[in-house]
Amino acid sequence: MISWTPEGAVERPVMVQIRVQRAFPGRIRAGAPVPTRSMTQEELLANLRFFAVDMAGPRCRPCTKLVLSGVGVANRAETPELLVQARNWGIDTVVLHLGGEDLEGFDPSRFEGLVDAVVVPVQPGPAGSALFSAARVIRACRSSSIQVVANTVLSPLALQELHSAAKAIADSGASRASLIYPFPIAGNTAKDVAPIDATLQALEGAVSELERAGLDITIKGLPGCYLGRMAGYMHRSANRWYVDADHQLDGAVLFFPRVVSFTKQESCRFCKVNDRCDGFFATYLKRPGFPALEPIQE
Repeated sequence: MISWTPEGAVERPVMVQIRVQRAFPGRIRAGAPVPTRSMTQEELLANLRFFAVDMAGPRCRPCTKLVLSGVGVANRAETPELLVQARNWGIDTVVLHLGGEDLEGFDPSRFEGLVDAVVVPVQPGPAGSALFSAARVIRACRSSSIQVVANTVLSPLALQELHSAAKAIADSGASRASLIYPFPIAGNTAKDVAPIDATLQALEGAVSELERAGLDITIKGLPGCYLGRMAGYMHRSANRWYVDADHQLDGAVLFFPRVVSFTKQESCRFCKVNDRCDGFFATYLKRPGFPALEPIQE
């Protein structure tokens, strides 16, 4: 099933992401609007029912996958109860995103049997305390039989300690490492993103460390022709409905292309990894230092 947007036809998603809390400073910044407030428990239930139950019909399909995000959502008293209801309504996969502020005191035992995966930010910095907190949460999740995706944004600061972050991820026993190049947003300048050559050099070392540990690896935000042999770790991004306090029910936003929009060039049609590559961002391709997209032939 497809939906028609001003940018063309897109596949109707079976995933809904609900940004429960207004604050989410540790998120992967994209083009999502900043909500004016957090959502109430009643609003959460109404939206869960809308996407999991009410969407069933001949021209649409219900969502079966749920992502919860926003700093503090893991600590809300009603969150486990809401997830029980979501499961009863047919949600079969639940992913919980944590922010850096959620790591201290996070108790994964509250979500045993309710959450399939927890996304933990592993963002290296000069102090090193963030890596320690992230590693503690990853180990705690493993004890509760919850899969962990360790998420690292490839920011200029992170590149300096990326190998240390990869080692912390490997040693703590995460199930998967997700390495993401920063998305372009309003006001984003060349200072906010690392040069491609430096990014790929640091990424190669981190990926080698994760490979030695046998972790699943996902690389997002970079095209296959930049990644070379690491292109094998790309996966096409799945579309989703995006919900927050200001965009609820039938006012939800399609993540692609309304929040994030990738671009491909004509030559991409002849690339051997075209079916696994999202493409890249037109904003970056217009800047110096970002090579044109070239099809991988071999």
